[in-house]
Amino acid sequence: MSFSRAVRRVAFASLALPAALSFAAPTGGFRDSAQRALDFLGQDTARWQKSNDCYGCHVQAVTLEGLSVGLHNQYTVPKPILDEVLRGIMQTPGGSRTPGGLTHSGYPRTAKTFGASAFARYDALVNGKLTDDLLKLSKDLLAFQETSGQVTGDHQSYPVTTGPMQATFQAAQTWRQAYARTADDMWLAPLRQAEKYMNAQARTWSEKPEGVYLQDLNYVTMGLLVAGASPSEPHLARLIKHLESRQQKDGGWGFNGPADAFATGQTISALKLAGRTEADASVRRGLGWLVEHQQKDGGWGHGGSGRAEAMWGVMGLVSVDVVSIAVKGLVDGEHVTPVMELAVKATDNSGAEVKTVEVLVDDHSTKKSQGSELGFTWSTKELSTGKHTVDVVAVNDKGRQSRRRFEVYAGDLFLLELGARFTNEGTQVTARNIAPESVKGQVKLDVRAAEGAKTELVYSSSQPSTHGAVAFVFGGEGKDGKPFAAGRYEAKLSFVGADGATKQTETLVFVHDSPEAQRARYAEVEGKLDLSRDGSGAANAQVDLLDDEGRVVQSVSSNAAGNYRFKGVDSGKYKVRVRKQGFMAAEQAVEAKAGAPAAAAPVSLH
Repeated sequence: MSFSRAVRRVAFASLALPAALSFAAPTGGFRDSAQRALDFLGQDTARWQKSNDCYGCHVQAVTLEGLSVGLHNQYTVPKPILDEVLRGIMQTPGGSRTPGGLTHSGYPRTAKTFGASAFARYDALVNGKLTDDLLKLSKDLLAFQETSGQVTGDHQSYPVTTGPMQATFQAAQTWRQAYARTADDMWLAPLRQAEKYMNAQARTWSEKPEGVYLQDLNYVTMGLLVAGASPSEPHLARLIKHLESRQQKDGGWGFNGPADAFATGQTISALKLAGRTEADASVRRGLGWLVEHQQKDGGWGHGGSGRAEAMWGVMGLVSVDVVSIAVKGLVDGEHVTPVMELAVKATDNSGAEVKTVEVLVDDHSTKKSQGSELGFTWSTKELSTGKHTVDVVAVNDKGRQSRRRFEVYAGDLFLLELGARFTNEGTQVTARNIAPESVKGQVKLDVRAAEGAKTELVYSSSQPSTHGAVAFVFGGEGKDGKPFAAGRYEAKLSFVGADGATKQTETLVFVHDSPEAQRARYAEVEGKLDLSRDGSGAANAQVDLLDDEGRVVQSVSSNAAGNYRFKGVDSGKYKVRVRKQGFMAAEQAVEAKAGAPAAAAPVSLH
C-alpha cells in the first residue's frame, strides 16, 4: 500500500530551502584520512596481538569499536584484519570464549566493560556474530551496578580508564544493544538505573561545568543519549553547548592542555551522537584538526594509550559517512508540532554527486527529490498518538546510500519503554518519562494478578512526575500481610495529569520470580519483523499473541530494531499477529514451551 493510501496520512507541501539555512560543505579529504587511520588502528592491533597473544583489555576492544563504526559507514576493513581482532577478543588467553571470559591483569570489571561495549557496537553496526558474547557480558555487568545506578570498574589509568562515568556509559551502551537485539525488557531496568545516576550528574555539571574533566562530560552526554534522552533536554543541551565552548582556537580539544586526537575524536563522537553533523562548524573544525595532525602512518600517537588515542581519532573521522545528511527543523526525541518546516541538505564526501534525497515516515516513502536538497512543510495532525520514525536517505550517483533516523512522538505520549526485572528487593518496574518539567502530574503503578482467571488489584503506588528514569519496586507484603506470591502479574503504568485525568496508560506482563524459575515455569515467544523490500526491521508495530480461540493473550510493540518478545507465556500453540499501518496484517503460527528457548516467530511485512 502506498503511503498516500494509508489510514494514517501525512500531508506535505513543497517548499524551497530557506535562504537563511546555510550548509557548509565538508572540506575534502576527511574520508581519505579516516581510511588511513582505520588501516593504522587495525594493523597496529594485529601486530600487538601476534606479539602478546592475549586479551589486552582496551587494545582489542577499542579497535573493534573503531572498525565497527568504519564498516557501518562504508569504509574498507580487510577481512584478515577484522578476523584477527575478533580472534584476539574471543579466543586468546583472557578472551570472551576462554575460561572466566574477558579477564586481564587482575582487572575483570574493566576488561568486561570495555569488551561488552565493543560487542555492543559490533552487534549494532555489523552483524549478530557476537550476540551470545554480548548477552553473557550484559549479565556480568549487572553485578557491577550499585544501588545509585553507577557502574564501577576496578582500574583507573588516565586517559584510557577514567572512572565510574566511563564504565556507566559502557554498560548503558551494552544494555541498550542487548534490548535492541532481544526485545527483552529486563535490560531496560538497569539502563534506567544508569540513566538516573547519569542524569543527576548531568544536572549538576550542566550548571557548573568548569573544572569537570572533559571525558566525564563526553561520557555523560553519550550515556544519556544512549539511554534515550533527547539532545534538546535543558541540562543535556547545556552540556552539549559547553562541549562546543571547550574547543580550542586551532579546532581541537584537549583534556588538560593542548589539543590531542584522543580528546578531539571523542568530543566529535559525542557531538555527532547529539545530532551535530559536518555542517556544524565545531564538528567540521575538529575533523580538520584531526586531518592536519595525523601522522604519516595514519595514527596520532603510540605506546600504551596510543591505540585508545587512535581509536577515538578514528571514531571522530569515520563518523563521516559517504554522504553527510544535515536536517533542520527536526530534533530526535521530541514531540512533533502540528506543522513543521523541514529542510535537508546532503553532501557527498567521496567525490560523487548526490542523486536523490528521500524522507520516509514510519517506513513509508513520503517525499523524494532529485539532487542534494529537499524542503517541505510537514503536517503531522493525522499522526496517531505514539512513537514514529523519520528516516532521511541520500543516494549518490554511484548507488551508495547513507541514512539518518529520527524518533519523534505525537499526542499524549509521556511514558516509554516499560521494563521489569526481578531482583533481591522485588521486581523493578521501570519506564522513561519524557513529560517536560513544566507538565505537572503523577506516574501511577497498579499491579494485578494475572494467573488464570485472577485479575484482582494487589498493589498500587504513585510518585510525582519527574523527567527521565521512573522506577518502582513491587515486593514486600500484600494486604493479607503475606509476601506476594511468585507468579505472573500485569503492571499498568499511568500518567495522571495535574487535573486528575489519565493521559496515558501502558501495560506490561511480568513474572515475580527468579529468572531460572521464570524459564522453568513459563514460555517465551520472540521474533523480528522484517520489511520485505529491504530486510530492515519494522519499528513501532503492534504485535498480538493470540490463543487457539483467537483471544489476545498479550500485546507489545516492536522495538527500534524491529524485534519483539512475549514473556510469561503458558505452554501451548499460538498465533502471532502483526499490524502496522500502511502494511498488510500478517500472522505466524508458533508453539511455545516452558523450559525451552524462546519460540521464534519472525514475520515479514508487505
